[in-house]
Amino acid sequence: MSEHVKLHDSSVLLGMYALMRIRANMGSVEMGHVIYTRELQRSRHATEAQYLMARHVFEDLGYRRYEWKCDSLNAPSRAAALRLGFKAEGRFRNDMVYKGRTRDTDWFP
Repeated sequence: MSEHVKLHDSSVLLGMYALMRIRANMGSVEMGHVIYTRELQRSRHATEAQYLMARHVFEDLGYRRYEWKCDSLNAPSRAAALRLGFKAEGRFRNDMVYKGRTRDTDWFP
């Protein structure tokens, strides 16, 4: 499931994200592939988009876990997760090979 982010009065696409690793039977889903334009990054609209998706996950879908994962070297993504209220849960070392290097993945539920 992916979602495009637009301002209410605009037809200009400012970003997108996807719900991934959907495990409905476990009540768990991951927010991922977050891509925002510079205009949207760290804005109240970005915060609102994330809030609305989290509300949908918890209230409409009834899930119990909403995860954010990112490359441990991706400082902007780590900062965004913390700013949005996610808590650092741990680091999966040597999680995957990505762009020709071994990637550690940080988890934020």
